[in-house]
Amino acid sequence: MNKIIALDIDEFRVGVVGYGYQDVRSSVYSEVKKNNLQYLLGKNNEPIYLKNKVGKRILLGGSEKEITWGLDKLYSRRSEAYQTFGNPLATLGDQKFKTYIKTILSYLVAKRPSLFTEIAEDYFSCSLCLGVATESFDRLADIERQLADEFETVVDGTHYQIRIERVKLIPKSLGAIFESKRNDIHLMLGVEEILAGLTYVIEINDHSLTCDSYENGELIKSSKVTDGLFELAGNVVQAYQENEGDHPAPIFALDHGVVYDMLVTAKKNNPFVVTINGGQTIDLTEIVKKETTALTDQLIDYVNSDQDIQYADTILIRDIPSETINENTVNQTLTKMGLSCKVFNNKSALGVYLFGELFWKSQLNASIDHFEDNSPFPMKPDGIESKVNAEPLPVEKSLESSTNQIDSELPEATKQKSHHRSLSVEAIFAEQSELLDFLISNDKE
Repeated sequence: MNKIIALDIDEFRVGVVGYGYQDVRSSVYSEVKKNNLQYLLGKNNEPIYLKNKVGKRILLGGSEKEITWGLDKLYSRRSEAYQTFGNPLATLGDQKFKTYIKTILSYLVAKRPSLFTEIAEDYFSCSLCLGVATESFDRLADIERQLADEFETVVDGTHYQIRIERVKLIPKSLGAIFESKRNDIHLMLGVEEILAGLTYVIEINDHSLTCDSYENGELIKSSKVTDGLFELAGNVVQAYQENEGDHPAPIFALDHGVVYDMLVTAKKNNPFVVTINGGQTIDLTEIVKKETTALTDQLIDYVNSDQDIQYADTILIRDIPSETINENTVNQTLTKMGLSCKVFNNKSALGVYLFGELFWKSQLNASIDHFEDNSPFPMKPDGIESKVNAEPLPVEKSLESSTNQIDSELPEATKQKSHHRSLSVEAIFAEQSELLDFLISNDKE
């Protein structure tokens, strides 16, 4: 059984989960120049946690241009300093999408080879599970076949060969359900039990705020409510340029990416202050509050217009730590129906990873116990992560310890229930593929 790597992908950030590993990294890259002294100093003299800030030089087989990927910086104050591979959720399967995935794997094979199965020296393989936009499973299956490939790459001067044995693409919203049921998965409940009931998943990504509803694992509705995080950052910039908030002169030409960076790295209740040059700062706190309130109001309007939400058993929201969606406001609306929501990290690939384990009949014992916390000092010294990128798992440590104990006490007969689970998942997907095509095309109209 090949080791599983799960990715929650987007244009500007990617969540990564593997055996004993979790991280959130910037998706942007830069072109490497031979006089990159920061790289040279980091490589030869700096401690390893500083090396990670520089990223890794990557040259994919067949490519003529070497790039640096794995930077800590999400975005630069200098417009167009870094580039993206485009919006992968809108361009699934195109060449940039494939290059994006191969770049991430190249970075990971050099940084943490233990995430892969080693076939020979500098030759590794993995199974890949990707959290993507809600699409027809027929279309996703075609992309999966294209991605199951073998490629060569050069990372920081070292040659590697990577074989992607198997690929599974699932909607991010479905991954959120598996993440929310991680305790049930650890208790060896069947897929039918895990997916039972009517579940709404509200998620904000880089370019969309969506709402998907599942009944017993079947996607019955998929709707785009409004635009996402990058557009929200643009609204903040526009409001600032129009001098909202009574800002003193001069008015600077803020970049959308700088504000986006601030939004996704800030913690709840933190002020939103952007540094322009030297000691000059701009306090955007009031503007951000106004724009996130407007976003929440749009979601509330959607919730009030959905006649079926009153029957929901579970409502999940995937949001950034600083909250673009006000949980209390949403719950005030839901309380009138006797409902409430649960909030999760929108760049955790944990649910996607758990799905992969179930689908490929992997050892379930690895799914809960072996994830690092978001400390800058993880299990091994050579894997130190930046505090900027690491984000907490949405389940308390007490839950982990209790589920670990339960796992050790499970009888062997109960553990054997996992054997037939992936067949059930595949059956569910096969049945709803035709319906998905209809729902998605109908919603776009």
